[in-house]
Amino acid sequence: MEKLDQWVGDTHWDVIHFNWGLWDLCYRHPESKVQGRRDKVNGTITTTLEQYEKNLDELVSRLEKTGAKLVWANTTVVPEDEAGRVLGDDAKYNEAAARVMDRHGILINDLHSLTKTFAADHFDGPGNVHYTQEGYRKIGQQVTDHILRALESEQKVSGDEK
Repeated sequence: MEKLDQWVGDTHWDVIHFNWGLWDLCYRHPESKVQGRRDKVNGTITTTLEQYEKNLDELVSRLEKTGAKLVWANTTVVPEDEAGRVLGDDAKYNEAAARVMDRHGILINDLHSLTKTFAADHFDGPGNVHYTQEGYRKIGQQVTDHILRALESEQKVSGDEK
């Protein structure tokens, strides 16, 4: 939230495709040796579910001021054995995000359902939230499709006003 105004700036945005989530639902412990100090056993959650929903509501309210068509990308799958994330938290955080997006009438790009179908060879390794080149290609294609549809709907609206 701290850098949002800096990132958005005073640029005219047609579409903003955005996501927050995987780091919010991550557990960390200062003594963990795992990258990002991830530790779902001894750590504490980065952002509680309640705070996450509140933060997203504030974030969306700020992004709406840009006048851009907004597209929310929900959080991708948390695989088994991920060092700092609890299996199933992805669904809980996505449900909270869906409530916010529903209140604001924002389209959701369901990356969670997409990545849930990925075979193990689409992940960068066991328990890893990152993807191989092929995994990212599939995600990128779905993101591109949603952005193009949002741009097309903006053009129709703009065309109707003329």
